[in-house]
Amino acid sequence: MLQRLLAYLQVDRTFLLLVFLFSYFLVISNRVKAGMLSWYTFTPEGPLMQFWAALLIFCVLRFWLNRHRSTQQQPLSLADYVRILLLALLCYLLFNNGMGFLIAALFGNISKNFNSAVLLHANLGYVVDLALYAGIYLAYIHSKQAVVYRQQLADYNAQLAELKIQQLKAQLNPHFVFNALNTLDELISVEPARASDYLNNFAELYRLSLHNSQQQVVPVMQELTFANHYFNLMQLRLGEHYQLQIQVDTNEAAAFLLPPFTLQLLLENALLHNRATAAEPMRITIELQQDKLVVTNPYQAKQSATKGNGIGLVNLSKQFLFLTGQNIEIKQSAAQFSVSLPLIPKTVEDTRKQYV
Repeated sequence: MLQRLLAYLQVDRTFLLLVFLFSYFLVISNRVKAGMLSWYTFTPEGPLMQFWAALLIFCVLRFWLNRHRSTQQQPLSLADYVRILLLALLCYLLFNNGMGFLIAALFGNISKNFNSAVLLHANLGYVVDLALYAGIYLAYIHSKQAVVYRQQLADYNAQLAELKIQQLKAQLNPHFVFNALNTLDELISVEPARASDYLNNFAELYRLSLHNSQQQVVPVMQELTFANHYFNLMQLRLGEHYQLQIQVDTNEAAAFLLPPFTLQLLLENALLHNRATAAEPMRITIELQQDKLVVTNPYQAKQSATKGNGIGLVNLSKQFLFLTGQNIEIKQSAAQFSVSLPLIPKTVEDTRKQYV
């Protein structure tokens, strides 16, 4: 039973022992201050009752913490703790007053034990007890969550750094640069205007790459801009049969963030594994659906397509799981492939920064 209690409260034996010792010395201190200096001062029945009250407070707090956790994955804010504390206080007062009323009714002492003076004194004591023990418990839980969250953050940063290095290597890859400069050289002699556009996209892509490589998350519109520059470069190389449609409302997207290089990875996968012809163009769409960004393309696999190891999508999934508590959703049918990305609200990112 003790193990179940420890597991439910998410504490260890040492914590409960320290709480009991705190309760014991708190009761002794109150007795001494009240002038009670005898063998009774050190008897354990008062501390035990205080300890049971502390356990009840812990259980009520854990109940509301669990309820809150079922609807929110991110660390609790100060407002969340205040809300939980008020709900726990209400439950604690109702329980103690209800039990007191039942006991008084059982012994016929309702008029004696439930007058205004007794109720005021008792409930003030309940409020003080809850404030004291709730502060101890919430401080303990918060410190544990902060340690766990910082470790998750360290793991995420390591994964993000690896992904950024891979993405930057892909862009600084001699093969990528060679193809880009080759295309630019051809355009300069044939279509100078398009060559200028190509060079602008190339320069902007690198500027954003350097900027985004320093960020953990970036605004959705900034990520879309980066993806658009990247696709423009690829389209000039691969042909007009490859098309990108971005169907995102600027105002709606302004409230959300994404890990950098997310869309480039998905575009690379689509271009690498699918063919395009005039009869069957490769039309990639990016659209905002509530709090998700969905990237969709026709499934037109190349006969000699290079098979990837899937590490990019795996790393991407880990990032989103850490940042949002949700996995990316991948759907594939005979005709279509899509990836749904859970977006990060800016308000959640502001909360997360408190733990960094």
